[in-house]
Amino acid sequence: MVWLLPSAEGSQVWIIVVMTWLISAGGFMHIAAGSMEAFMLMLDGSVSIAQVFGGFVAPVLIGNVIGGTALFALLTYAQVMKEME
Repeated sequence: MVWLLPSAEGSQVWIIVVMTWLISAGGFMHIAAGSMEAFMLMLDGSVSIAQVFGGFVAPVLIGNVIGGTALFALLTYAQVMKEME
């Protein structure tokens, strides 16, 4: 989002809506957005610490790092591909 919004030129709201929809439609989780729910369930006693960290935090964090890196690489390449020719 940080790289998309400056070049949106008036379409920032639509970029936010589309990206949010894509994340939701794909069933993807975000470590910052979902961790509050996971930690509240842990404090409530509904799930164990191992379930929170092994079943949510670790896989989501790994997925966010890989997905974020791939998205950053794709956007960076798109910005400089004409200069590389």
